[in-house]
Amino acid sequence: MLVHGVTSSSRTWWRVGPALAERGYRVLAVDLHGHGVSPRTQAGLSVADLADDVAETVEAATAKAPAVPVDRLVGHSLGALLALELVGRRPGFARRLVVEDPPGSGSIDWADLAAGIEADTRRAVTDPEALRRDLEAANPAWPPGEAARRVADLADCDGQAVAAALRPGVRFDLPALLAAAPLPVLLLLAEEALGSLLHGLDRKAAVEAMRHGTTRVLAAGHSVHREALDTWLAALDAWLAS
Repeated sequence: MLVHGVTSSSRTWWRVGPALAERGYRVLAVDLHGHGVSPRTQAGLSVADLADDVAETVEAATAKAPAVPVDRLVGHSLGALLALELVGRRPGFARRLVVEDPPGSGSIDWADLAAGIEADTRRAVTDPEALRRDLEAANPAWPPGEAARRVADLADCDGQAVAAALRPGVRFDLPALLAAAPLPVLLLLAEEALGSLLHGLDRKAAVEAMRHGTTRVLAAGHSVHREALDTWLAALDAWLAS
């Protein structure tokens, strides 16, 4: 089960999904409300609301199958918070959890992030080619086609609603969520110097809070699976083997 971050969509997993399928998994990637092909909404964009949406998606997708936990739950950024919220509120929902570069509550300027979301989602509609070129120039580690998919994600995102939900700030306690996770956790972190959204004291507290966890820092920016897929998969394989 793959859960994307803010302004992204299930498209972000376009290389991860097939790689996991080759390892024998059935893979389900969601579009959160206000993202991708999911409905637009003016409400219900809190972490708790979106976590409930993910649970409902799993229930709908497995309605005709035996009731079994999600074998591997993977969340990136905002999706990582949703995944932690899910396993904390619904013990047994998943067997193992992969948390990719979650944000720190004190590491983000929420008003600035909201303004950037509004600007980027607007530009993805009005000038997509220029935005694609800028993304390619700013992210040389991205594979061919990644920037175009990112522009499509931004164009599909309900930027105004998402920005409005984020602007006042998102209340969460990442160390508490990690400490309460009742299952094995792999925390995959980007390097601080390359753009991780978890840094400083937030990062230290999160790493120290895990009771059933393993932490790996990978040489990539915030979207580790975009920039360093082979390393991302190697870290996952090594953790599962252990």
